[in-house]
Amino acid sequence: MAYILSMKLINLSIILLLCSCIRPGNAKNKAKIVQGMAASIQKQFADVAVIEAHEAIKLTAQKDSRTVLVDVREQKERNVSIIPGAISKAEFENRHLEFKNYQVIPYCTIGYRSSEYVRILTQRGFKAYNLKGSILSWIHAGGTLIDKSGPTKKVHVFGEAWNFAPNDYQAIYDN
Repeated sequence: MAYILSMKLINLSIILLLCSCIRPGNAKNKAKIVQGMAASIQKQFADVAVIEAHEAIKLTAQKDSRTVLVDVREQKERNVSIIPGAISKAEFENRHLEFKNYQVIPYCTIGYRSSEYVRILTQRGFKAYNLKGSILSWIHAGGTLIDKSGPTKKVHVFGEAWNFAPNDYQAIYDN
């Protein structure tokens, strides 16, 4: 298991290294990097259904869409910001019976952790879709974020090397 996790981290590191050659400071390039990373994750999880960010934005804007967004990130990440209307993984698990007939859309930072969760949900009989590119794709597609005070332009990423947020966003990370 540790070997597989190491290989996955190496693959993501290689992608980050290659992407660093694209001048990530440019907003369009950041979006392309996010798309490339999301595509790589999608290949690793070929059995996991995905939904594109622009589709999820439209779907969640509908009043009776019977869709639930599930933020699988850690509390410290959710403290920075979440997608409006999203619930935590823990809250979803506590209320899962309410969502049996919903489209469940988990997300994380780029889509790896949420892909793992979609696999689990699918095995449990849920109609689940990974938000391709997760929160980073969401904000590149024009989706908004909130924190405890309301709308925010802050997003948690894993570190400076992971700052692929749009230029009008502030990337927050732990050193």
